[in-house]
Amino acid sequence: MNRAILYAAASPLVIGMASTAALAQAVPVGNTPDVNATPQDAVAAPTQSDDSGEIVVTGIRASQARSIEVKRNADSVVEAISAQDIGKLPDVTISDSLQRIPGVQIRREAGEGGAVNIRGLPQVTTLLNGEQFLGANSVTTVQPNFTDIPSQLFSGATVFKSPTASLQQAGLSGTVDLLTRRPFDLKRGLTLSAAAEAQYGDQTEKFSPSVNGLVAYNSEGFGLLVSAAYSDLSLGNSFRGIQDYGVSLRNEGGSATNPGDFAVGNNGVSRGTAVRNGAGQIVGYDVNGDGDANDAFITPQSHTAWNRITDRKRLGINASLQFQLNDALRLTADGFYTKQTQYDRTAGFQFQNVDWLSSPYLPSASRDTGAVVGGYNLNTVQTYAYDLPSFDSYAETFRVKSESQNYNLQLDWEASDRFKATVRGIYGKASRKLDQSYAQFSLTDGSQWGYAGVGNYPASLGGDVRFNPTGYRVFSQKATVDYSSGEPVFTFPQAFLDQTQNLGRYGLKTISSENNVYQDGDIWALRADAEWEASDAIKVSFGGRYGERSVDQFSFERVSPFYAGNTDNPANPAGGCLVKWKAFDVNLGDPKCSVLDASGNAYTAGYTRQGNDPRFAGIVKQYDLPAAGTPKLYTIDPKAMDDSEAFQNSFYPGSINNVNPADSFSITLRQISGYGQVSGEGELLGMPFRANGGVRVVNTRFTVRQNVVGDPQPYGVSGVDAGDVFTKREFTDFLPAFNIAFDVTDKLRARAAYARTMTLLDFLQWGGGLNVGYAINTAFNPPRFEATTANSRGNPQLNPWRADNLEASLEYYTGRSSLVAAGVFYINVASFIENATITRDDIPDNDGVIRRTVPVNTVVQGKGGTLKGLEVSARQSLADYGVDGFLGGFGVDANYTLSLGDTGRTDLAGNDQPFQDNSRHQVNAALWFEKYGLQTRVAYNYRSKRLVSSDYSGFTGLAQYQQPTNYLDASISYDLLPQITLYGQASNLTAETERYYLTFPDQVLNENIYERRFIAGVRAKF
Repeated sequence: MNRAILYAAASPLVIGMASTAALAQAVPVGNTPDVNATPQDAVAAPTQSDDSGEIVVTGIRASQARSIEVKRNADSVVEAISAQDIGKLPDVTISDSLQRIPGVQIRREAGEGGAVNIRGLPQVTTLLNGEQFLGANSVTTVQPNFTDIPSQLFSGATVFKSPTASLQQAGLSGTVDLLTRRPFDLKRGLTLSAAAEAQYGDQTEKFSPSVNGLVAYNSEGFGLLVSAAYSDLSLGNSFRGIQDYGVSLRNEGGSATNPGDFAVGNNGVSRGTAVRNGAGQIVGYDVNGDGDANDAFITPQSHTAWNRITDRKRLGINASLQFQLNDALRLTADGFYTKQTQYDRTAGFQFQNVDWLSSPYLPSASRDTGAVVGGYNLNTVQTYAYDLPSFDSYAETFRVKSESQNYNLQLDWEASDRFKATVRGIYGKASRKLDQSYAQFSLTDGSQWGYAGVGNYPASLGGDVRFNPTGYRVFSQKATVDYSSGEPVFTFPQAFLDQTQNLGRYGLKTISSENNVYQDGDIWALRADAEWEASDAIKVSFGGRYGERSVDQFSFERVSPFYAGNTDNPANPAGGCLVKWKAFDVNLGDPKCSVLDASGNAYTAGYTRQGNDPRFAGIVKQYDLPAAGTPKLYTIDPKAMDDSEAFQNSFYPGSINNVNPADSFSITLRQISGYGQVSGEGELLGMPFRANGGVRVVNTRFTVRQNVVGDPQPYGVSGVDAGDVFTKREFTDFLPAFNIAFDVTDKLRARAAYARTMTLLDFLQWGGGLNVGYAINTAFNPPRFEATTANSRGNPQLNPWRADNLEASLEYYTGRSSLVAAGVFYINVASFIENATITRDDIPDNDGVIRRTVPVNTVVQGKGGTLKGLEVSARQSLADYGVDGFLGGFGVDANYTLSLGDTGRTDLAGNDQPFQDNSRHQVNAALWFEKYGLQTRVAYNYRSKRLVSSDYSGFTGLAQYQQPTNYLDASISYDLLPQITLYGQASNLTAETERYYLTFPDQVLNENIYERRFIAGVRAKF
């Protein structure tokens, strides 16, 4: 086997000036590398036995061998995964397969692999066959998320950990290149492949179908390939704990006139023991019995438990057309299309605060952490006693329609043995449209809102004048929530449990549709790459690229008109108000838009129908919920809300899509880049080496349109769009990259690499709107609304992500399917994005006149940080060591990653905060067997705790962490005939629960429970 290294002497200057070919390459056994190989050459084309073209290498061992081959012959530090057969990646999803690579971490969504990190950072660029890929889940974001992309369409993926200068689109910490098949990758003649399978989840208890197929023809001069995959999946997961509405800190103490948050409960009864000063005045209440009033407690705004069924109808189509025009020219055209409709249907319950500021949760078991916040000793809470001021069942549905198209046209020209070039154009567009709908029942009579059990919705307009007259009177019953075991346990009084089984005791409380987001984006680019072999030892590569990208995000809420013409309010002579939360507890008495009855009393918003009202017939069901002590509860069937707009209009006709200006924006971006590189091969200190180096120059220009947000409107409606602000930016980056590899022995290769990388921000960080707060100044006639404060979700003055990356590694190749490798890496991130308050002098008052500087809470450029770590991996096949028979079928694929991040921040416990979303330790281990037509594999993944957010609910240092996770997956297949394979797969065999806490492990936040999933199918190929 040639090592693909030329042993010609070369000047030491080559080490510093060397450069690579455009992309990583793999070398078939016994051949020298094709330095202009396209990415799909890396793993897609299996070795062929002879001129018959019959494919003879498939399965786990062949997949591992191809991945090792890619790594060995690459011009930089890369890892690869390769399909075991047509339509068969090693795991169910692309993300699940990628997590087996050292340094790659993923998050699961509905149990399937979703978002991807490389070396603890989400700033990862995604390519498709070597050029930028625009997916529907990344229209406005940088982090890859592959939940909408069928894995069966790919031959594999390459992860670039150290870029070459010619990799014209590179991520901050790494790049994922998704590889589809092309007809010239396959055997001559006709290739047919198809598979059908059924998936089953132990929560959904439903079989879900999935099919995929491929048709390809290769005549060597002409090739055509079409592959498609379709699935209709139902995925189940559950949630219980503190709801992500946030938490607040409640204290025992205060002043003599304001003796603390726990002075009086919602039932008017003092809570805790009164603490008095020397004058006998009450200065606080001792809640935890330690004799003072100097404690503060973490208090949630809501506790919840729910079940969610995620339905995904996913279609993917890949087509490729190739012409070998002559010995020098090859034309390739590719198209890749995905479409997915996803419904997240949730049914659950909530313990809620009444006004979001009160404290109905009395800490009945707590612990002093030793931390001090605002002068109070911070306590974690293990058990809450709850006054039951508001207990609600609810349903929520998110519908996400996503679609993406990516096209490529490329001409490869091999002018001679020493000069090659490629001209390429791409175009892509994607859209993601998220619609939300929410409906809520309450089991109370509504008296806690001050209506004495009587609503104020006129019967003439279709509502009952009383709210839930059979609901329980507030504070008459008590409940507890116990987190001491780590798993939330709910305890209810028996009288309340009995009441929950009577549908007539439920009353409709709220209907809403908010946080709807529509995103559209497109991208196009032209590029040219060339390589000139100046001598047997030196190659020169150069190229350029021009690309444009545009993004538009429209965020809105569905608001409904109420009571038009039913008011004499002179400020609103036409009558009627737009309302976001159609709810009995929304009192329409705001002076900006009041709606009064004949007696001058304000109406409430929302129908006040009971659960057994005929209007709910057929759309109300009873559900089991995933928390100990929870009864079966009635709520609206989430499927009834699949069409959010139609559901809203069925209760409140004439709904309007009201823009949320703060989250609506558009960006147009243009990038011009070019690179120059030199690569060299030779011998140094008696060792053959291969080196490359060069520089990429990127000029970026973009224009951001932000909305200026006016005063918030009554009844939850977002502030008006008060105009647009346009910002133009331009910056140029010089991005050097150097890689060198030494063949210490025939089997041992040493590598070193340095690169400077740049990645664009998530577009919301540039484009989020400006929300201005106004105060009325009555000293003027007419009164003047003056800008006093502002919040900005985005800041167009932020710089992109930039980092310097260093790494070194050793690779020991012990066989075709065997490798042991170890490496270290160091990433120095120039700056992180942080929250801060700045002042601006360009914000006008409501009359358009700028009069003062205004403080703005926004995102700003923060300090940088470093990420360093170690990666160790071993891929071993016993057959490579001469083991025959049954034992020769065994192999292992294992790796460990240590990732240490230093952000310079600490949490409330004094612990150093790691990089967000990064785990310090990750372990992957897979044991496989392949013999006698049988293939089996058991794979294990471990992630240590990770930081989810640094300042949960806005409290500095109150960090949200996820506890360590362990996932166990398995697969088995058997070749019934040479052309027919039966297979099965199981994921999450241990039914792992993902648990979260706030800074202190005994301050439990919540947990996700994902179902076990099983697959059985048959695959055929000809």
